Amino acid sequence: MKKRPFGQNFLKDPAIAQEIVRLAQVTAEDPVLEIGPGKGILTQYLWESAKELTALEIDKKLIIELNQKFAGKENFHLIEADAAKFDYGSLGPRFKVVSNLPYYAATHIVKRLIDYRAHITDMTVMMQKEVVDRLVAHPGQKEYGSLSVFIQFHCEVERLLEIDKMEFSPPPKIDSSLVKLAPLSCPKVQVENQKTFFKVVNAAFMHKRKMLKNNLIDWQNQFQKQNGQMSLAGIDLSRRGETLSLADFATLANFIHAHHD
Repeated sequence: MKKRPFGQNFLKDPAIAQEIVRLAQVTAEDPVLEIGPGKGILTQYLWESAKELTALEIDKKLIIELNQKFAGKENFHLIEADAAKFDYGSLGPRFKVVSNLPYYAATHIVKRLIDYRAHITDMTVMMQKEVVDRLVAHPGQKEYGSLSVFIQFHCEVERLLEIDKMEFSPPPKIDSSLVKLAPLSCPKVQVENQKTFFKVVNAAFMHKRKMLKNNLIDWQNQFQKQNGQMSLAGIDLSRRGETLSLADFATLANFIHAHHD
């Protein structure tokens, strides 16, 4: 069987496509963006439910098929574009995203969408189950990492649905999950400097098995020693990054930002 150029796995069951549209709460008031419409199974139900639908597709062969399938449909716009580089600000002030994201670029696309979060009401996206495990993970769970913190800093996250790999053609190696990401008007924690915050987060998870005192070495001039214990901003540096909450990271970052030279 010839491998498709962009690693697509196409959803087969129309009932699942309908359920995705229902869970995304698409109404006749909503402009909707679909990324990677593929064969158009989800596209059909989105177009029927939304005020207008814009679809981004990179595969020229699929664009021909989609143009034939949706020819003459009002309020349907098909754009040939790479979703990982697209200017989402060009689509207007507020829209929903509902997509079965291409696995090979899903995380990268979600991060780019978050850069344009001021334009996005919410995103209901299907991704590999193991990626969604990371998005929803809490401190202390093995899946918890810098991606969990990044997403939860910017969005309210809700896991909606599990989809078996056999519901796709060709079946991928792993099951999928549907997740809703709703951008927050302001983050859950107050951070003086976001650049410092994410620098600290990324450093804390750089070597997952190492203690904070080894991962946060760039700020060792701010470490404090009390009763033989190293701490920073009151946080015990013998802990590992995966045990820290968003609030803990904010405490560290704000302290570092306030005391930097």
